[in-house]
Amino acid sequence: MIEEHKAYYRAEEFGTLPYLSESAAVFYALEHYKPTGLSGMVIGSQSPWIEAMLLFYGAKQVTTAEYAPLSILHPDIKYVHPIDLAKNWQDYANLDFVVSFSSIEHSGLGRYGDPLDPNGDLREVDKIRCLLKAGGLLYIGLPSGQDQVVFNAHRLYGYIRWPMIAAGFEFLGAFHAKHREIQRTPPRIASNDYKQILFVLKKI
Repeated sequence: MIEEHKAYYRAEEFGTLPYLSESAAVFYALEHYKPTGLSGMVIGSQSPWIEAMLLFYGAKQVTTAEYAPLSILHPDIKYVHPIDLAKNWQDYANLDFVVSFSSIEHSGLGRYGDPLDPNGDLREVDKIRCLLKAGGLLYIGLPSGQDQVVFNAHRLYGYIRWPMIAAGFEFLGAFHAKHREIQRTPPRIASNDYKQILFVLKKI
């Protein structure tokens, strides 16, 4: 499956992937900020399209943290259950990077059996920041628009919630699936707009 995904990336055929063309935003971000020779983690992943993308760009080792049990045979990918990650976090600390796409916005809303927590998304980002080494990168894909909670599906991030997510990080750039170039300033979000944007943040 990993090799099949790599073939898609070589041909830049993103429409065949789980998030269709939205996955191109991750591809473009990794193209600008390559994980070559680095080790990191994917938060929330039931299909290895991000893991394959990281290995495509030369990542050394990838650990997937996911509630659903996964059977992984690839030598460069490991699996950890989030509860085990929390219990043994020291074993996973000092990461070079973390990637999370369409995951954090669900945290604390109970959609996937998790306990209700109005700040669940912020707590998850706090955990990620603790796992990253100084200067480590967070590639985070979030639905951006007017701030709101679409209970119990997801949150939208705008001028209120987005700064809370980015606290403790330096903003490096934003990527959208329809634009290969990097956006050096945080996108302006219209009240009636909705976009899945991939932000690249560096731990301060």
